[in-house]
Amino acid sequence: MRFILFALLSSLIILASCEGKDEGIPVYIQIDTAEVIIKNPNKEGSNNHSITDVWVYINGIYQGNYEIPAKFPVLNTGNQKITLKAGIKLNGISATREAYTFYNFIDIDTLLTEAKTIKLEAKFPYIDNANFWIEDFNDGDIKIGTTPQTLTDTSIQQIPDPNNPLEFYGGIFVDAVRPNFIGATNTETDPIYYHDADRRLVLEMQYKSNQYLHIGLLTEAKRLDVMTLFPSPEWQTIYIDLTPTIKLNPYEKYSLAFWTLYNGEYNGEIFLNNVKLVNYE
Repeated sequence: MRFILFALLSSLIILASCEGKDEGIPVYIQIDTAEVIIKNPNKEGSNNHSITDVWVYINGIYQGNYEIPAKFPVLNTGNQKITLKAGIKLNGISATREAYTFYNFIDIDTLLTEAKTIKLEAKFPYIDNANFWIEDFNDGDIKIGTTPQTLTDTSIQQIPDPNNPLEFYGGIFVDAVRPNFIGATNTETDPIYYHDADRRLVLEMQYKSNQYLHIGLLTEAKRLDVMTLFPSPEWQTIYIDLTPTIKLNPYEKYSLAFWTLYNGEYNGEIFLNNVKLVNYE
């Protein structure tokens, strides 16, 4: 009996404590879409992206990262500084979500009012000290071709964009007659050096395909596999971290390489666009 009375008394104390705790009325922050803002098209290229979520800070304190479109509560009210960072899936993997190194954060000074919903625009520019190498296939001289390290049956073709007659993308076609493709940047005109291997070197690109595409780095002596992209019937944008591979020998001179092989069942079609190598100036 004494134990029952003690348990009952303890429950009443806990209940009273919970009821007396006022956590406040939340404010809701809503972010419907994300964009990349291009300040210098000649340097930065296209604004295509694959921003999947937004990382949120209020007055410098991390609140969480939220998939876009997002609507989430916060208990801060009054004048606040909200910081947004663009979240991506590095290497296309959900488990490696991160606030992308090369997109700048956004600071927004705003008034938060209890029970209200505030909509924020997530428009991210590139950081000022980003450095770019770009192949957008709009020039006649395609920078991904044959090199002394490549033996290939076919090459990338310039394909008119059916949605924009002034734009082009790259097409790779393999079949029983031309079963093997490998193309790379030129180590003489576009060498990849990256001596400071603790800083990021990322490949951004769009692709769609009906078969596997392999991406890697070439040296004079060897080919280093980085990633294999699965077939995708729709255009995808991916961010591929080349830094771990570069770290193996940061003083080597590399070419960026793409390769595929006819699978023996159906003609292969792979399309590339807005290929960017991004690092720090």
